[in-house]
Amino acid sequence: MVSATMCRLSVVMIVKNEADNLRLSLPSIKDLADEIIILDSGSSDDSQAVAESFGAKWYVNSDWQGFGVQRQRAQAYAKGRWILALDADEVVDKALAQVISQTINQQPAQTVYGLKRLDYIFGHRIDHPRWRVKPYWRLYPAAFQFNLDHVHESLDVGSAQTEVLEGFLEHHTAPDPEFLLRKRLAYALTWAKERHGRGKRVSGLGVLLRSLWSWLRQYVINGRFLQGRYGFIYAGIFAQYTFNKYALLYDLNHRSDSYREDYQPHAINHHKFPEPAGMNTQDRPATLSVVMIVKNEQKHLPACLYSLGDLADEIVILDSGSTDQTQKIAEHFGAKWFVNKDWQGFGRQRQIAQNHAQGDYILALDADEQLDAQLIQAIKDLLKRPVVNDAVFAVKRQNIFCGKAVHGNAWYYDRIVRLYAREQFTYHDYDVHESVGAQGVNVKVLPGALQHFTNDNLYHFLDKNIRYSTVWGKEKSSLGKKSKSSVVLALTTFHAWLREYIFRGAILGGAYGLFLSVSAAGYHFNKYIILGYKATKYDLEE
Repeated sequence: MVSATMCRLSVVMIVKNEADNLRLSLPSIKDLADEIIILDSGSSDDSQAVAESFGAKWYVNSDWQGFGVQRQRAQAYAKGRWILALDADEVVDKALAQVISQTINQQPAQTVYGLKRLDYIFGHRIDHPRWRVKPYWRLYPAAFQFNLDHVHESLDVGSAQTEVLEGFLEHHTAPDPEFLLRKRLAYALTWAKERHGRGKRVSGLGVLLRSLWSWLRQYVINGRFLQGRYGFIYAGIFAQYTFNKYALLYDLNHRSDSYREDYQPHAINHHKFPEPAGMNTQDRPATLSVVMIVKNEQKHLPACLYSLGDLADEIVILDSGSTDQTQKIAEHFGAKWFVNKDWQGFGRQRQIAQNHAQGDYILALDADEQLDAQLIQAIKDLLKRPVVNDAVFAVKRQNIFCGKAVHGNAWYYDRIVRLYAREQFTYHDYDVHESVGAQGVNVKVLPGALQHFTNDNLYHFLDKNIRYSTVWGKEKSSLGKKSKSSVVLALTTFHAWLREYIFRGAILGGAYGLFLSVSAAGYHFNKYIILGYKATKYDLEE
């Protein structure tokens, strides 16, 4: 800390599980501040020990009411006439530290000072210091405070004079792609809920236009094209963030009930479900085992099992650690219940589940899927004939996205192999996007449809996309797959959007068809940047 003869400066921070970042940021200000105030909201790592090793004063308030409120609470502990508000992932460079030291020698008045911030992702800078760098009002007299916004809070400067200081804040925004994607999605949901509560509206077209403008602003206007691949990656992620904010706002405005904790997507649910039809009692040439892998599927499982009627000779369910009523529901419908918590990926889990089955055929289902009457009859007709060992059977899966059949009723279906002879075929052991190992085998498509309720709400879908893209990137990296160049990735990401929106007919689904298409493009983009990060360990440049 500096001597008591200097104007008193309080550095104020709010944190949660920021030990690694504090190790970077605190050395840059320990000789600048008279006191360091840190307000924690429930850390479980060694943040407190790190903070106190640098002489910081540690306070705790776990009653989270948003970033703005938390900053005000933290500042209330400060005794300095000057306040320097920092995030744990920000480092004050030497030039900025020197200018701040000179600035606080004067008495506080009505001037608020902006600090220019250079963003870093995955250890690489994405802002050019000679391009226009946005200042953040972070050094100010103690009479000023942050506003009460839940996210993207800012200093309420009022009629104060403003001045931008020389030097930079180095903002280490994310150590890896998954962290950045999850952080931005969490911020987007918080922002959308707050704006929904204020009555803000947005159209589907408005969501798209804001997203495109966001990319243009980040990549071109803010000069991130100068930073090569990392500038390209960040612009893409930030455009997704803007899309997520406004698309989630649209979803909240139109389907707010789907964000309730007790939301039930089906009329038949764990609060109310009829008696099951029971297993098949007819003597058929071929028997059928319905095989499922589940975890915490009480919202979808009742409707799925009820849709089977008396189709199956047995239902085999392999659970990976449910804590809700999934087991109770499964047993109500007469399913055989097994547990394997040693998760090795979706493909391997399906293989283990199949090992518990005894039927001649396997029908692999997910809990969020339901068979229509035509598909059930087609399977029953198949079971009246001897087992087919030299072919597998695909079903036409209709995706229900945010409660809507966005591809229309007949334009596009996923055709996926789900029915096959148990002794001849099984699943690949892929971690994600697993499929039946039936290369070179004749595939017959069954009539009828399998309805797939892909998500409860848009946030659920976006979160699942991040999870799947991370697993895919890790798996493909371990197999030696390489990422795409920036140009190729841009083209293939656009193609992913075009394929979903035009070729697969999501254009018929209105705003939600657009959201699905943009999300599909984002998923494609994300899995390749995660692959690049995993495969090259911070060296994404080609």
